[in-house]
Amino acid sequence: MKPKIPIRPFQSTLIGAVGIGFFVGACVKQFPQGASLTGATQPDAAQAQPIRNAGDLQRLSTTFATIAKQVTPAVVNIQSQQIIRGRILRDPFEDFFGGDGGAMFREPDRRSQSLGSGVLVDTQGIIITNNHVVKNASTITVTLSDRRRFPARLVGTDPDTDVAVLKIQGANLPALKWADSTALQVGEIVLAIGSPFNLSSTVTQGILSAKGRRDLGISAYEDFLQTDAAINPGNSGGALVDVNGNLIGINTAILSESGGNQGIGLAIPANLARRISGQLVASGQVTRGWLGMVVEPITEDIATALGLPQTQGVAVTGIYTNGPAGRLPWSQDGNDVILKVNNTAIESPGQLRNLAAEMKPGATAQVQVWQDGKTQTFTIKVGKRSERVQGV
Repeated sequence: MKPKIPIRPFQSTLIGAVGIGFFVGACVKQFPQGASLTGATQPDAAQAQPIRNAGDLQRLSTTFATIAKQVTPAVVNIQSQQIIRGRILRDPFEDFFGGDGGAMFREPDRRSQSLGSGVLVDTQGIIITNNHVVKNASTITVTLSDRRRFPARLVGTDPDTDVAVLKIQGANLPALKWADSTALQVGEIVLAIGSPFNLSSTVTQGILSAKGRRDLGISAYEDFLQTDAAINPGNSGGALVDVNGNLIGINTAILSESGGNQGIGLAIPANLARRISGQLVASGQVTRGWLGMVVEPITEDIATALGLPQTQGVAVTGIYTNGPAGRLPWSQDGNDVILKVNNTAIESPGQLRNLAAEMKPGATAQVQVWQDGKTQTFTIKVGKRSERVQGV
């Protein structure tokens, strides 16, 4: 079920999520002057000391300033231009005066400009951004924080995750280090860096509000990080970083009832963005696994009707007969429930969709199914997903 709250990408005409500034109750280790972020470690929360005086606050402030100074050079401003072809129209006077209707004319072409952000993740000039920032672009220009400007080449895009990869040629290019986004904890301090309203090198601060936001209807594959760090139009494709200055996510969308800032921003997690961008760099396309089934969430009513002890798993509502799961002994009444895949408990259709997509075509998947009041385990040979199919 899609949420009632509208979901808005960070396009130039939309408003991003508002971040809430706050004082932090634990002092973060301060980086020495000029220290590199590479290899930095996060302090043990158990050893953190409470902030007691202005000196503690100053050290915390200096920590944020040091992170921002070292991270900002790798976050770029992106300007993309589209040429929108004019429509071919019929001359209305021909119709009015009984002409043969053959007179046609074309509206003039017009240019559309999109503003966004991107992140250098390789000193060779690889940039990660959002697909909606560069979609249908005829030209793309990248500007660094030191005001150097480069024409960018589009390496590849993946609309299903809203990830795009660009390439620029330049010397002495900075780059951010990827973080392991699975190791993140809700409540961690984060910084968002980007170019809202074309104001480059803007830094905002907040916390990681939640992980694993799925089934929001933003893109086909979702596993978003949620943050309250202030994000606005132009932040699309910008960096979400941890207190070590490592890249934990790519900012991409908001939840908002009004279209204004309401403190709920969403970012593509680093592990997903890294995997997708790696495939785009290697081959220009993304390969995904496919199980060949259509699933829906389990409700309490369905769980009760099927005798499930809890509302776990997803209901199988359709099978592709020629797909990977087509030859398995599914029940005739269609009352099968997927409980686990490769020992991972399934909680939602979005989670299963992501798991299937990450599998390599040709690999085998162990699928635990609730069928006729008991559990069964099926082995499925994973297929290759094509654009013509639906489901997982």
